[in-house]
Amino acid sequence: MLIETLSFQKHKRLSVVQFATNNKNTFDYISCDKAIKQNFIEVKEISNEGRVNDLLLINNSDKYVFFMDGDILQGAKQNRVLNTSVLAAPNTKIKLPVSCVEQGRWRTISSKFNPSDYVSPQKLRAKKSEAVKMNLMSSASYYASQGEVWDEVSSYLRMNFVNSRTSNLSDIYENKKQDFEKFIELFKPAEDANGIAIFVDQQLLNTDVFNRTDIYNEYFPKILRSTAMEVFYLQDKENNLTEAEAFYKTTDLFDNLPQIKFTTHPGVGVGEEKRFDTKALTGLELSFQNHLIHLTLLNLEYNSSENKNAKRWSRF
Repeated sequence: MLIETLSFQKHKRLSVVQFATNNKNTFDYISCDKAIKQNFIEVKEISNEGRVNDLLLINNSDKYVFFMDGDILQGAKQNRVLNTSVLAAPNTKIKLPVSCVEQGRWRTISSKFNPSDYVSPQKLRAKKSEAVKMNLMSSASYYASQGEVWDEVSSYLRMNFVNSRTSNLSDIYENKKQDFEKFIELFKPAEDANGIAIFVDQQLLNTDVFNRTDIYNEYFPKILRSTAMEVFYLQDKENNLTEAEAFYKTTDLFDNLPQIKFTTHPGVGVGEEKRFDTKALTGLELSFQNHLIHLTLLNLEYNSSENKNAKRWSRF
């Protein structure tokens, strides 16, 4: 994959590189947010009794519908997070693998799920992705470690000084919405971009690449809001990351991507997944009919505490 870096933006300890790939806008699909809002699809509990780690997706449209790993769905018996990226074919029903991000509720508040304005923060996504990778290798299932997800939600609540009656990840964003929006207001999507790399200080935290620029523009603010949840509470200090260094680290990552070991698995919907296998990073690449749909790489060594001995994520 060839990339062209387009912009570098920095605010306090957060920096963002936006880039374009050599193959983009090659496949027509829409986001789950748009599909839900336009009543193209329904996402609901798997049954009246419900099951924590599975949801039912009904696609009643002639559209391919995309769900991103880390998407938060709100409502029904409890809020959930997507365990992997999914491309749902037109006029199909599939089972979505999810984890609970609201431990203290098992009570119906709506018949269907609705999208949220953010995705799961990076560390939760990384730990969940690594657990899914291990489960795929041992049992061919897309399930994560539910206890580990709950522990991460509790950690985010503590770090952001938010009390939640139901241990609900969404309560962090709802309580800190104005602060988070102000924190990220300087970051704007770059024209023609379909990829983003996020840095905290000089550490590359995560990167996401989408086939379509319109899907990228939908997810750009959602990813930034989740990043605010990750870093907003950190104490201010000088950020020495330069544009040249950020561009180099981003391009170096993709230059070395073909050398990273991976396993392949059938997609939850259509397509095929690559699951990356290194000690430094985790993530996936979802492709369909030779089209890249979504790629995410997540730093396993990032330490959001002020640990001066935290390792740097560079080459693999």
